[in-house]
Amino acid sequence: MNIRERIAPFSWADYFETGFGEVDAQHRKLVDLVNVLAQRAATGGEIQPAELAHVLDGLGTYAAHHFTTEEALMERVGLDQRHVRAHRQSHADFVAQVEAMRGTADPTRAVPVLYRFVTSWLTFHILDTDQSMARQLREVERGATAEAAFEAAASHGSDPGNMALIAAVRNLLGLVAERNGELARINTSLEQRVLERTAELSTANQALRQTLDSLQETRVRLLEADKLAAVGQLAAGVAHEINTPLGYVASNLGTLREYAERLLALADTAERLVSGGASADVWAAARSGTDLDFIREDLPTLIAESNRGLGQVSDIIHALQDFASPGPTETRELPSAKILEEAIHATGSNRRPGQALVRSYGALPALQGNPTLLVEAFKALLDNAFRALEGAVGTIVVRAMPKGENLVVEVEDDGCGMDEATRARIFEPFFTTRPVGEGRGLGLSSAYRIVLSHGGRLEVSSSPGKGSCFRVTLPLPAPH
Repeated sequence: MNIRERIAPFSWADYFETGFGEVDAQHRKLVDLVNVLAQRAATGGEIQPAELAHVLDGLGTYAAHHFTTEEALMERVGLDQRHVRAHRQSHADFVAQVEAMRGTADPTRAVPVLYRFVTSWLTFHILDTDQSMARQLREVERGATAEAAFEAAASHGSDPGNMALIAAVRNLLGLVAERNGELARINTSLEQRVLERTAELSTANQALRQTLDSLQETRVRLLEADKLAAVGQLAAGVAHEINTPLGYVASNLGTLREYAERLLALADTAERLVSGGASADVWAAARSGTDLDFIREDLPTLIAESNRGLGQVSDIIHALQDFASPGPTETRELPSAKILEEAIHATGSNRRPGQALVRSYGALPALQGNPTLLVEAFKALLDNAFRALEGAVGTIVVRAMPKGENLVVEVEDDGCGMDEATRARIFEPFFTTRPVGEGRGLGLSSAYRIVLSHGGRLEVSSSPGKGSCFRVTLPLPAPH
């Protein structure tokens, strides 16, 4: 048995019939509507605005046709005007209540209201007023006066058992409808609370993910900082240990050059003294055996090469000291564009014919940092970009833009690019892809260290043959 069969509180029976065919046919349609609404009310089914409008339109049509039929019947037979006026007033009240329901603020809660309305009409009008009308019509047709028929109908009364039963069923279904409505509201509230809690959990999970990402980033930066600090400590120790003997060698090499020049001058003097004398042959033999002419020619070259080698070692020592030293610590607000322009100007001599440098930035916010260190960092990035072009025609783009609370600076080239293995080690101290003697592998690692010390990030994206892009992210000072 389905729900429609179970919930049908009003079955058509003889006590509904008035004996007037057209009136009874219209009453039967109303009973069917009451049962449909009872099912909707008991199951908590909502009625949509369009469906409500359709039902109310049907009731309006019912009223227009049914009431016209009844009133015409009463006028034709000539019932007592006291009954006719009361009957017409109930019809007018029905129409007014239907129109009032059209303006209900919450159409989804209209089922219980609509159900109570039509069951009340069924109970107190069709089973009472219309039955009274039918009795009077039959009495008048049998020859009674309208007044006598009215008085007889007034004394007839309604069956209290039927009336009580109908009212009880109506109230019971109304209570069920109210409970279902309350359950629907609780369910809606619960669904809303679930949605809100789900949104809260989603927000909390997102915040947790961001915190974990931030912690992971901080951990990586701390590891990099520890590694750089260890390398810096090692570099400082190596530089100190090498610097002292290097000073001895440089000083002794200068003295040695001076001594060699004196010995060569002495040899020239000795040659002049013995020239044409008895010892001339002996001197010539000794001179030939020592290859004095070759020594005189080669000695300045040896001294010069040794000095250049010492100079290179000295440069490496200074680079190690610069890497190990934290550098100037004072910071201040700096014009970002000026920092970039100084770095571009300082590396201008690295540019070869056919190589272009493009600026892609306008007015930029100020940075909080050390100007010397930041210029050095951008110089290292630009120097690396020019070297990536390998002397060929190419373009380097320097772009800068504020993004949220940071300033993002990109140095991009269309040079040789890097593979994944090189990219993974590009910021390691002493790592270089240049030939021996052409690079010390400290430029990019120093730039990384400087950016890190300013609370920023240095990242790279690159592919072989497609160039590289170094991205510096630096925090902007808080607004005053």
